[in-house]
Amino acid sequence: MELLKSSSLTNNIVNTSALTIGTFDGMHLGHIHLIENMLALSKKNNCPSVVITFNPNPFIVLNNLDKSKYHLINNRKRFEILESLGVDYLCEIEFDNSLAQLSAYDFLSNFIINPFNPKDVVIGYDHHFGRGREGNSSFLDKYSSLHNYSLKVVDAYKISGDIISSSLIRSLIKSGDILRSKELLGYNYSLRGTVIKGNSIGRELGFPTANIDVKSIEQICPQNGVYSIKSKINEDYYHGMCNIGYKPTLTSGDKMSIEVHFFNYNKFDLYNKKLDIEFVDYVRNERKFENLEDLKLQLSKDKDYCTKIER
Repeated sequence: MELLKSSSLTNNIVNTSALTIGTFDGMHLGHIHLIENMLALSKKNNCPSVVITFNPNPFIVLNNLDKSKYHLINNRKRFEILESLGVDYLCEIEFDNSLAQLSAYDFLSNFIINPFNPKDVVIGYDHHFGRGREGNSSFLDKYSSLHNYSLKVVDAYKISGDIISSSLIRSLIKSGDILRSKELLGYNYSLRGTVIKGNSIGRELGFPTANIDVKSIEQICPQNGVYSIKSKINEDYYHGMCNIGYKPTLTSGDKMSIEVHFFNYNKFDLYNKKLDIEFVDYVRNERKFENLEDLKLQLSKDKDYCTKIER
């Protein structure tokens, strides 16, 4: 899959295409369903497939939010999923307040028609683009004859009666409902962060941890608590447990931390490396213990529980 940036787009990158556009935050099963509809048309008409998305999410720019308060997925993960689906081109629109003022028609011309000459345009039922959210299914239908493309609008995708949406998944993750979020995402929710040196108290307790630099994370964190997790290190998966919170037994509780203990990885060679943490299940709330021995006993129980539910 070829990655294209909006700043370097040219006219007629391809002669024709099947194309879809969206923010695709989370790359959940609803997004996959939409993209598979586009890929089916690409295959049918023997033309390249194109996904247009935004970086960062327009909602973050327009509402002046931090990525860690809204994003469900990092760019690398999104790229990997789209590539695995067989998409030919991923075009990232570099979104800012200036682009937010672009009319829907100018957006259609500059970022869809001129570079990709689509034969088929596929969008979700609730997608909008352009100044004032003018670009929607009615807008695209209006200009389909002029620009010689067919429009397909994909209905909401449901599981167990729930419409899958990024906003629903955000609320599930923030509440610690990792299993339900996995049902809607189609994969374990994960965070990507940089490992930094900690105070080694975990090592003294017999539970050495990889400490994650919270500032390096650009996605929403699950609610505070202990989780069963797994991570891929040097092409192999290692299971473990993760604590998100303020370590009330050890500190005054004014600084958030994310600490990961792996069960079968005893090397101390992860410093300054990026680590992807996949959340398998929620274990318990974070709480303050009377002493370190009580904490150590609970960590042993947590490890036993996590070992039983590894998946």
